[in-house]
Amino acid sequence: MPPATPGHAVHSTPGSTPLVPEAGPGATTTFHLRPAQGWLNDPNGMVRHEGRWHAFFQHNPDAPRHDAIAWGHCSSADLVTWREHPVAFTPTPGGPDGSGCWSGVFVPGLSRPAVVYSGLAGPGLTSTVCLRWGSGADLDEWSAPVVVARQPEADGVAVMRDPFVLTHEGHRFALVGAGLDDGTPAVLLYSCDDIEAWDYLGVWLRGADLPSPGAGPADVWECPQLAVEGERAALLLSLHDDGVLGDVVACAGRLVDDGGRPRLEVEDVGVLDRGDAFYAPQIADDGGEGWWLMGWVREDGQQPGGKDQAGCLTLPRRLTVDPSGVRLELDPAVGETLPLGPARAAEGELPPAAVVEVGPAGAELVHPAIGTRALPEGTRAVVDGDVLEVYPPDAVPATFRHPVAWQVRGDAELRPVLRP
Repeated sequence: MPPATPGHAVHSTPGSTPLVPEAGPGATTTFHLRPAQGWLNDPNGMVRHEGRWHAFFQHNPDAPRHDAIAWGHCSSADLVTWREHPVAFTPTPGGPDGSGCWSGVFVPGLSRPAVVYSGLAGPGLTSTVCLRWGSGADLDEWSAPVVVARQPEADGVAVMRDPFVLTHEGHRFALVGAGLDDGTPAVLLYSCDDIEAWDYLGVWLRGADLPSPGAGPADVWECPQLAVEGERAALLLSLHDDGVLGDVVACAGRLVDDGGRPRLEVEDVGVLDRGDAFYAPQIADDGGEGWWLMGWVREDGQQPGGKDQAGCLTLPRRLTVDPSGVRLELDPAVGETLPLGPARAAEGELPPAAVVEVGPAGAELVHPAIGTRALPEGTRAVVDGDVLEVYPPDAVPATFRHPVAWQVRGDAELRPVLRP
């Protein structure tokens, strides 16, 4: 996800270094995926490779600010304990990503690892799709960027960003987020059987194609992700509107064949997370049920003299799609692996690292700035520093980030999270 600017508009520790530093001044989260220092935003290039889950991410390793974006890299054997790798790659001076290596995905089904992403370059921030080839069991080595697609001159495309690759009827296609000259959001379609030379096929979906009331306001649809289960599909879109980051929505419907090309018949649009800090999720097929999903827990950049890290990813989640709709819940591996202490009754201010389980009588969370949230029986809430993730049963999760602690009242049990 490039910055909202006109024209839309580094260094890490060795692979053996633990992701989470010891608690100290400025430390916030302790078991969410984040780099030891610098800036993090969108998850990128998520893949299960050689027995480990790998998550790359938008990263400024030199400062906790949204600038000079490279790709950071972490991996895990259990989706709870994350290991930070060296920075995967950085902007190429004078190259197609000289103004940033922005959001993109791992390309499945090739003979060797590869990622594609938005590269920006030049004073006008010209946008292209770049490809890098990877090597090594740890995915630590990456080639120089190769431009595989350019912004089309047709169809009034003003902005393009954030490629996603899929396979349909034995052929490879790519979706790319976009904004049109008339201020409406869109998704573009490319053919990419030749992964190093993409062909533009046209506007695949635009705002007017969604059923009423459809998604919220946007001038660019960012980070498109398509989950397909048989004929059922869900297109995830992150809503960017005049520099403001809004909701993430799931456009659910049928994926049909249209002359050899995929076409989505959207039947329903729903918000994917009801909090105020969730954005730019990415999905990956890791062999488990549905799709592995992580999103960015938004945080502003830090001023000089503040803490030296900003941003983290959500806990791993599972996205499933079926005729009844789209479901997003905490990945079971987190509940099974996250180390927890003894339980006690939950009442009053939440501690900095804990899991809350709600009993039959229900409970509520209270916050002086965000308000009160009712918690039905079976809800699980996970607090980590200033991040709170709420997972109701059979409902939409919610992600919040605020430095002031929440209060819990009612029928709830609390278990502290021990250091992973």
